Amino acid sequence: MTRTPKIVLIGAGSAIFGLNTLATIIRSGRLRGAEIWLVDINAPGLATMTKLAERMNAAWGAQMQIHASTDGRAALPNADFVVVSVQVGPREEVWEKDWRIPLKHGVRQPYAENSGPGAFAHTARNQPLMLAIARDMEELAPHAWYLNFTNPMIRLTWAISRYSKIKVVGLCHQLLWAYAMAMTILADRYGVPIPENFNVHTDAANMPRFMPVALAAHKHLDIKAAGINHFSWVYDIRDRATGEDLYPLLRARWLKHYRKDFEPLTRTLFEIFGMMPTPGDSHVCEYLPWVHDPINKPWEKYDLKLQSWDGNRKRRAERWATAEAIASGARPVDELKNAISEGVVEIIEAITFNDNWYHHQVNVPNHGCIPNLPDDAIVEVPGIVTGIGIRGLNMPPLPAPIAELCRRELAYSSAVIDACYTGDKDAALRVLLLDPMINDIDTARAILNDFLTEFAEYLPQFAR
Repeated sequence: MTRTPKIVLIGAGSAIFGLNTLATIIRSGRLRGAEIWLVDINAPGLATMTKLAERMNAAWGAQMQIHASTDGRAALPNADFVVVSVQVGPREEVWEKDWRIPLKHGVRQPYAENSGPGAFAHTARNQPLMLAIARDMEELAPHAWYLNFTNPMIRLTWAISRYSKIKVVGLCHQLLWAYAMAMTILADRYGVPIPENFNVHTDAANMPRFMPVALAAHKHLDIKAAGINHFSWVYDIRDRATGEDLYPLLRARWLKHYRKDFEPLTRTLFEIFGMMPTPGDSHVCEYLPWVHDPINKPWEKYDLKLQSWDGNRKRRAERWATAEAIASGARPVDELKNAISEGVVEIIEAITFNDNWYHHQVNVPNHGCIPNLPDDAIVEVPGIVTGIGIRGLNMPPLPAPIAELCRRELAYSSAVIDACYTGDKDAALRVLLLDPMINDIDTARAILNDFLTEFAEYLPQFAR
């Protein structure tokens, strides 16, 4: 591809997703003159983000062709890249219900986003829209790359891969959590200050403490990990400058000498399975059968934090205030020049200009990348991005017990996406009974009935 690309951002009216993504694309000198379409059904939000994009475009001399539409089909013809970050339903409201509905029936999930019964509802709401975008791409932009940022990452990316002909990759910044944890243990080697009582919880209030440690770690360390999204495992960790293998030191310090209240579930898994999990306790807990027992209360034992829905609402409001202030000219547009990339611009540049660029974390169909996981499954591995596309790197087999934990989640996820595709209520009940957090048939039936009733307006496939 030698011409400047056409980039479509679906979900661009989100202040959380749109601000960083727009800024990193528009500041790219190599993409100067590209055609950008912003798409969102939220017309006021879309208008704000479009005005913001136009301000960045003018201030930075990017000469982008900026367009906006509430109709994705109007934006898609001949697109080269379609970047998708969408949520069906008010994000915090439906997420909290994903947690509270199972709790009403005695199932206390640790997080309720990517696995567990709440993630069934999360998948069921988003999958029809994600596939509708893929169908439109098949018609209007059949050669474009679908860059997915929407969770549950494994399931939605797999649904697009399974049920469409579109090239798809799932993108996530979760490996930063592994970097932050490793730097916490190794900080004295690099002179990086670690805040008192530091942890890597994912709630919005913790991000100002978390991000400086994670970014410093990425500067000094090189981590190669693989597995499945939010449940990958460190194969190798080295000093980025010298190539020194730091895994033995990390293991000895964390397991023998560091404070035991630092990500205690991750620490325990590291000790038992011999490899360090990457996502931190907030996410790794979603995939485990040992975190919901009401008698032992493992959420207390491991200090597992729920997502802070009120914190997320506050963060969203703050981001909107920032977007509106910059769009109106009340704050300088150059505030966004230091936005942190989540890989979108690098992938677009690498495919457009054949960069042979290494990306540390892509979610792609396995095809042998992890030889002891299913071949068609979506796995998370390092990847190389070139003019011919995105290719995951082949990794050694995971240790058998870790591979089995991943395989179980993948088998469950495969059944979930099929049930959410067909709208078969009997299949939906069967997949909930596969969930390791559910151990009673009547409980599964009650949770499913409540999900189908509460979210009926978002579940057209189950209305048949």
